[in-house]
Amino acid sequence: MIRQFLLGFGLLIMVGGFLLAWDSPPQSFMRTQQGQVEKVPSADSYMIAVSSRRFSKTGSEQLLINSPKIELFSGDSNALILQPSIVSIDKQTGAKAIALNAQQARLSDDGETLTLNGNVIAVINGEQGNSTLSTETLSFLPATNTAATEDRFKLVTPQVKISGQGLDANLANEVFTIKSKVHAVHDPI
Repeated sequence: MIRQFLLGFGLLIMVGGFLLAWDSPPQSFMRTQQGQVEKVPSADSYMIAVSSRRFSKTGSEQLLINSPKIELFSGDSNALILQPSIVSIDKQTGAKAIALNAQQARLSDDGETLTLNGNVIAVINGEQGNSTLSTETLSFLPATNTAATEDRFKLVTPQVKISGQGLDANLANEVFTIKSKVHAVHDPI
């Protein structure tokens, strides 16, 4: 009697397991994949071999942007600029004031902020000569010709070589505020 009961109970468990597996969806037997990469959004539209001019609210030329490719995304109000070459124009003289190069840039806030990433180099035409600022990221406001970075930077002027961490700069007036880890070498004239 006990043997028959155990045999019936075992058979009942096997049939129940079979029915459970039979009615289960196929996803329950698949392993969840760890580290699955999200799909990179593709651009809704793009332009190649771009040369664009941006004007200020008063109508004077403010920026000249050259790039091999600019990508636009409909869900995002930003434009991704690949390998940008950007020239900021001096308001008073109309001459080239600042030249910016990077691996990529993002134009956001309705064109008010330009965020450059990857081997950023800014050449500033000043009264005393050209100054070169190099860093990994730089946030640039074309309307005021101001820039900022939290990364390490190197600034080379005709008289001084400065490196540090974090920088706020008024590029038009060549006024630089260095935040930390300053190292400077001054070459007398």
